[in-house]
Amino acid sequence: MFDRWLKKEKPNIYLGNLAVTSEGYLAKIENVWRIGEPLLEDHLRAKLKDIFCLDPIPLQRDIQSSDLGLDVVIVTVRGGEMGALGIDSVLIPVIWRPRIKLVSRLYNLKTDQTMKSFQVSHSVTWQTYMGQLFSFKSLCRSSSIYDSEQMEDLLCQACLILLKKMRDFIQ
Repeated sequence: MFDRWLKKEKPNIYLGNLAVTSEGYLAKIENVWRIGEPLLEDHLRAKLKDIFCLDPIPLQRDIQSSDLGLDVVIVTVRGGEMGALGIDSVLIPVIWRPRIKLVSRLYNLKTDQTMKSFQVSHSVTWQTYMGQLFSFKSLCRSSSIYDSEQMEDLLCQACLILLKKMRDFIQ
């Protein structure tokens, strides 16, 4: 009987902003291999909408004091590549793994006060990446090593980790 009174009311969570920021120098190098493919950032932004299928923020008059908003930003998108850095006559191999970094903010819709920020960085294991890097498809490639579907999988894994962190905070 007392359990009903002691239980905390679960807040409604609404979807705020979803965004993908540009990466910088490494993204420019990777985009050379993505000629003819849709931009990876646009593809991942659309996938974010599918993953976080929450209702949009309601009108101001319909908001309750316990309602929360969620903003999610993909800060880093690296598809993974291999190259070489030449100094005089010496070539130094340069390799970076596919990586996605998410930052999110959970905030009160009434006060716009941030309750908690979350950050998740998720990469492919070196073993998995090396297996993909030295595969027949990769060695005879005319496109990037990790395609859009594989980056979707990496994004989904990162989002699951993010959702688990948020669920642990809310409960």
